[in-house]
Amino acid sequence: MMVGQALSSVKLEQLRRRINDEDYLHAAVQRLALVLSKELMDITQEGVKHERRRKKRK
Repeated sequence: MMVGQALSSVKLEQLRRRINDEDYLHAAVQRLALVLSKELMDITQEGVKHERRRKKRK
C-alpha cells in the first residue's frame, strides 16, 4: 500500500467515525445553518441597498 493510500484510508476512517457521532453531526448542521443564514442576510441586505438606490433615481 502506498503512503497516499494509507493516509486516505485513515482520513476515511476518521470521517466514518465523525458521521456516526451524533454530537459532531449536530454541530456540523448548526455550522451550515449559520453560514447559510449569513449568506441569505447578505443577499437580502444587498437587495435592499439596490432597491434604495433605484428609488432615489426616480
